[in-house]
Amino acid sequence: MLNNLNIKCKLCGCTEVELQDYKIRNITDDSCKMYKCKNCETHFMYPLPSQDLSEYYDGTFREEVHTADYYDYTELDKVFNNFLGEAKLRTERVKNDLSANDKILEIGSSVGYFTAAISAYVKDVYATEWDSKARAYIKDRLTKYNIHVAKNPEDFETKFDKIFMFHVLEHIEKPIDFLKNLKQLLNENGKIYIEVPNVDDVMLKTFRCRPFIEHYYKKAHLFNYNEKGLKYIFDNCKFSNYEISQIQRYNLSNNLYWLSDGRPSGRLSSVYKALITDDLNKEYIDSLIKNKQADTLFAVVEK
Repeated sequence: MLNNLNIKCKLCGCTEVELQDYKIRNITDDSCKMYKCKNCETHFMYPLPSQDLSEYYDGTFREEVHTADYYDYTELDKVFNNFLGEAKLRTERVKNDLSANDKILEIGSSVGYFTAAISAYVKDVYATEWDSKARAYIKDRLTKYNIHVAKNPEDFETKFDKIFMFHVLEHIEKPIDFLKNLKQLLNENGKIYIEVPNVDDVMLKTFRCRPFIEHYYKKAHLFNYNEKGLKYIFDNCKFSNYEISQIQRYNLSNNLYWLSDGRPSGRLSSVYKALITDDLNKEYIDSLIKNKQADTLFAVVEK
């Protein structure tokens, strides 16, 4: 459905936008819709939620997606351990870029699994997190990793060699201004590493799987990017150089389960385990990456 409300893209300002006729998770009425920009190809929410984002992530956000006992430290220990494996994979992906004297910052650290994983490779680790209870967990529970933690990057009054953001940029209301500010926090030759969901994911772009799309579009994600959208942001931030690659976090069995059952199955569904060989899964993932329809984008930008 073409734009007839004079709605402008919240990223590039283009008026050629198209309504995406799907529900948005955690929004129970029609107060917000998702639109696709014809110019930068970004999917954006309109209107944007009125609540202050830092307040939202320090309260309402967790209430929407977790049970009341989520903040019990024994529960947060489980969150930490559940995500530590992926944090180690992310560390492995970037470790050749690291120096023992690096000072690194993670934006949106949750309970600190990535900063914990990377701490063995660098001199100083810093983390920012809007959720005050997650910050408290890092301070109380992760003392052996010597993680400096605060609400915002400016609170540290220092500069960094590397800044990491995993599934954060899609939550930010003004991404260009946000990255320009982070750029000022980089030391000379510093880099920012950014991981976001790919809105050109095969489940959206090719299969048009409605249950998946209505799971993918969510209240917390103000923008949904493909490579073109990220390039628009990086060019407007005037970074000296950047590279964007694709990663597939979920395998073929997960995608098949969405298509057949309309719900997620984790990274490996026993229903398809006997049918899908490692070689077949690898071919599928390689094909998605080649055709730029993997589920995740990973960018490295240089100051």
